[in-house]
Amino acid sequence: MVGALRQNTPILSVASFRMWLESRPDEEHWELIEGVPTMMTPPNRRHQRLASNLESLLNAALKRHNPAFAAYHDIGVNVVSTVPYDPEPDVAVIREDENPDPRYADRFYLVAEVLSESDKGVIDGKREIYRAHASCTCILLVQQDRQEIAVDTRASDGWRTRVLTGADELVLQEFGLACPVRDIYRDTVIG
Repeated sequence: MVGALRQNTPILSVASFRMWLESRPDEEHWELIEGVPTMMTPPNRRHQRLASNLESLLNAALKRHNPAFAAYHDIGVNVVSTVPYDPEPDVAVIREDENPDPRYADRFYLVAEVLSESDKGVIDGKREIYRAHASCTCILLVQQDRQEIAVDTRASDGWRTRVLTGADELVLQEFGLACPVRDIYRDTVIG
């Protein structure tokens, strides 16, 4: 049924989607996925806590390590894709001086997605689009139902993926972050 709906739905470009988005109330949350405007349901509290914890830990580390960088929750990122796609990762690390637009970042270095049930069909596509972005060096996929984070890092010969669990240490040298994975899950029922 979803495929049938998508076949009849007009495909929007990113520019058309952003013009349309200006007419929507700020409290609505939309993403353009494969050219189709998709209203996102409000994230649950666990999702919000995980994104907030990660954003706070990254900002504290960046302040010490390299204050030109900052982590943001739900910022739009400009990506190049063969299908119209306008993502808002749950957390992104950018350099302020490279991104004058207050809503969208052209260059981002880290993106994190807190995975929800609705992500199952699109996360692999998002991951590939993020990997294709020239400045992106790290992608974090944070599970909501267990203490587990997939960490993709760019190496000189391609991408490396490692999966960390609660007892493991999340070390992101480029961003000055070193903390137990369980710190991301602090103040949640699985923390």
